[in-house]
Amino acid sequence: MTRKEERREKLRRVRAYMRQQGLGVVFLTARANFSWLTAGGVNHVATATTDGTTTLAVTARHATILANAIEAPRMMAEELPADEFRLVAFPWHSDADRRAAVMDLAAGKRAAADTELYRLKRLAADFVELRYSLTPSEIVRYRRLGRDVSLLMETVGCEIEPGDTEQQVEGLMAELAMAQGIRPFVRLVAADRRIEQFRHPIPTARPLRRRAMIVICGERHGLVVAASRLVNFVPVGRSLRRRHDAVCRVDAALILSTRPGATVGEVLRAGMDAYRREGFADEWRLHHQGGPTGYLGREFLATPGERRRVQPNQAFAWNPSITGTKSEDTILATERGPVLLTQPVDWPAVEVEFGGHTVRRADILVR
Repeated sequence: MTRKEERREKLRRVRAYMRQQGLGVVFLTARANFSWLTAGGVNHVATATTDGTTTLAVTARHATILANAIEAPRMMAEELPADEFRLVAFPWHSDADRRAAVMDLAAGKRAAADTELYRLKRLAADFVELRYSLTPSEIVRYRRLGRDVSLLMETVGCEIEPGDTEQQVEGLMAELAMAQGIRPFVRLVAADRRIEQFRHPIPTARPLRRRAMIVICGERHGLVVAASRLVNFVPVGRSLRRRHDAVCRVDAALILSTRPGATVGEVLRAGMDAYRREGFADEWRLHHQGGPTGYLGREFLATPGERRRVQPNQAFAWNPSITGTKSEDTILATERGPVLLTQPVDWPAVEVEFGGHTVRRADILVR
């Protein structure tokens, strides 16, 4: 599937949704929706925002980009083919002109938007479900991203040394990611006791001594992968060995239960049952266990009562943790079983069995 064919398929999904909802036009400004619909386009300048600087307007006949005079040239040169998207440009200093462009496209139609756009009706929450089943060309991009993130995490794990600060490790992780066009919007690093103390260890100036945990969420072409790795500079003790083996078995239960048709709540409960079998029944309460990903770090967090179902070719990132250790990778749920996108390449791994199937999980690298 070419990217042009991918965009046509996504416009088909959007227009089918519009017919079901009785909508004449939808306005998409959120970065996730823009990247999804444009097959990997970028509509942001600042990275610390979920909204972009340009808006896509989709009607039954046309797809239009609304962009100010700053963004319009790049949009049409680098992000959007002129034969597929019409351009409506307006002065950067005139919100009145932007509003007029939006209202002109909305005139006489039932309109909805994915952001607070001039008080238009908000799109229903189920609109994002159009993103869940990935197309063949998205899967190709996702596989490449997953392998690149796996390799950069392995490089970080092999290069860091005792005495490096958590912030220096974070800097190396960000450097390697950004050099490959990956935006590392989550970067967590914990040294030694901080691994046991905090599930979300924001990097500090604390130096590494005996152990390190590194965590990343990296985005490229709008798609996001998540992965965690652990490094020991001393032998793995008996207690840590037991806990890490246990968390790998919990992760295997989550991953191998993630099959199209299962509810997300059912998958999570399989993980909760595994925690109990391993003797760590309450550890799941100390941190969320992950959930579906794709164009957001998590589309939503899995909870025991979640009734939404796993879709074919939907991405998930589970991240079970037991105090002092963690297991996390990104997978694709397929009819033939889960596919690991960030699986270990040149990293110690263990084969873990669940329900008659096995999956490779990242072990602790001992340096």
